[in-house]
Amino acid sequence: MNVTGRHIGGRYRLEALLGRGGMGEVWRAHDLRLDRKVAIKFLPPDLADGHVVDRFHREARVTARLQHPGITQVFDSGAQDGQLHLVMELLDGRNLGAVLGEGKPGLPVRRAVDLAAQVADALSSAHRADIVHRDIKPANLMLVAGGRVKVCDFGIAGFVHADSGLTREGSLMGTPDYMAPEQCRGLRVDGRADLYALGCVLFALLTGRPPFTTHGDFRVVMMDHIHTPPPRPASLRPGVPVALDRLVSVLLAKDPGERPAHAGAVADRLRDLVSRRAGASLSAPRQGSTSAPAPRPDPRYAYAGLPAPAPPPSGFTMEADYNEVVPPEATEVNAILTVTGTGAAPDDSAAAAPRALVFLLGLSEELRAADFRAVLAAVGTAVDSLDEGAAFAVVAGSDHARMLYPDTMRLVRATAETKAEARAALAGLEPIGAAAFGRWLRLADRILAAHGDAVRAVVLLTDMEATAESPAELSAVLASCTGRFTCHARGIGTNWEVAQVRAITTALSGTMDIVRDPAAPASGLTGELIPLIARTRQAFARNLALRVAMPGGGRVRFVKQLTPSVEDLTGRGHQVGPGVTEYPVEVPDGDSCDYHLQFDLPPGRHGDEAVVAELSLVLLPPAGDGQTLARVPVTASRKP
Repeated sequence: MNVTGRHIGGRYRLEALLGRGGMGEVWRAHDLRLDRKVAIKFLPPDLADGHVVDRFHREARVTARLQHPGITQVFDSGAQDGQLHLVMELLDGRNLGAVLGEGKPGLPVRRAVDLAAQVADALSSAHRADIVHRDIKPANLMLVAGGRVKVCDFGIAGFVHADSGLTREGSLMGTPDYMAPEQCRGLRVDGRADLYALGCVLFALLTGRPPFTTHGDFRVVMMDHIHTPPPRPASLRPGVPVALDRLVSVLLAKDPGERPAHAGAVADRLRDLVSRRAGASLSAPRQGSTSAPAPRPDPRYAYAGLPAPAPPPSGFTMEADYNEVVPPEATEVNAILTVTGTGAAPDDSAAAAPRALVFLLGLSEELRAADFRAVLAAVGTAVDSLDEGAAFAVVAGSDHARMLYPDTMRLVRATAETKAEARAALAGLEPIGAAAFGRWLRLADRILAAHGDAVRAVVLLTDMEATAESPAELSAVLASCTGRFTCHARGIGTNWEVAQVRAITTALSGTMDIVRDPAAPASGLTGELIPLIARTRQAFARNLALRVAMPGGGRVRFVKQLTPSVEDLTGRGHQVGPGVTEYPVEVPDGDSCDYHLQFDLPPGRHGDEAVVAELSLVLLPPAGDGQTLARVPVTASRKP
């Protein structure tokens, strides 16, 4: 369809076809205005319908703002002769698919890990901007000069922004060999689907093949992703380090909740493996060569093949006091953990973190028309009050909530354009007949899950009680959402159950008010919402979590804060991986906090020594992405 010498948009002259695939053609072109070489990707003509074109250009603008050395830069977008196209930087190199196609059994382990760490860094940057790629595979990873790898096609596979209208629930997008189970099922996905794909890529870089292959039928490999446990890389390539083998297995967990929560944390773990401390474990000696024996690993970390940790960065220290020798019949270990902030100032970017807000609207058919309009106007005014760059969404619905604005499973950044679009969406809202608060909250949790903002809040406005779900269902949701965001409820009128809403705000550390007459000028619903939004700016404290890893398969019996106040944190834990749970903590600079933790002690024989738990203080978004600030193991040996 495209011919050499043809001009695109009066600016780009096509020079040569570089490739053709399921997502269109890629051409080398010359930018006549800036006198430079670029790449232009033409999407298939069937994507250029009226609904998609506007969304394509909007998402292309978002993608173009991604500035990361590991992401291919998008310069421009357009449509010509019935085809959408993106103008991108022209890369000189080979994609990893071509490298693996040479039939090699796998790259050197150190090289494979380094490349995967670079990809994880790029994904971390994209996920912070709410962009999910959805098609991470070797063919979309380009090796360029200097040993760098660049992730391609963010502007195409991922004009998702955590879910674009181009990919609706029930449809598929991606490459079967590298698709996450939830993606194979046609479900909505977040950044953890990219991490699963990264696990598949790392598996292929180590072994020369993905964990599952199509055998000529894509349905077979999709069912494998959904149901079949993946092989361990070490089973196909003996000598793969234990820690790396375990990390790949965690990335390939079937349940997204069992994968790492943040791409940046994966990058950190991979970099640890190629650091000087892990160098010996990633460089197997060649046949016939001799080498000095490797230093004996610290037994406290040998359980996972991990190198001993580097000294913690300045800012925090951790000390654990516990009995290292326990009776033979012991079944538990108690530890007193002291975490001290040494006065390091929080990152400036964290202090200025934007907020992430989800408005939940449940307005019944019984609400007076004037009140209904007043609530919508108040929400519109509250959206207008959001700072530029704050993230928000508006959710409405009955027993099954739906995204009112945007119309996809994501948050949007507050701009003049998105605020106007939100107001237009509110103007078209209709009353509903039933409510299911638990399902609404679960939806809010899903759209907040991949978002990097430290301050996450939900505002529930309703004149209803939840009749479309059981009390047990709502209780289960509240237990799972505790500590993940706050929920502030505003009851409209009198036809709603105070106790039910109070249970929500109590569990989710929010506030509750009754607005008797939202249509009355003096009712102050707008005045309620705007100060509430402003207060979330003050809610940010450097987001820290106490991460507890239980390598022996035991459980954490409880976690209690002892000082400066007594608080039971046990129910606030959030599982981020197999045997790994994070508990939100606050440690003011210059102060210390004490915690009492009790762990299961796995059965063992006299004289056995084991790492019972690995305790880490981690820094969560936006200042961090799961980085470890301090770490201490809890070990125990049984009396001989």
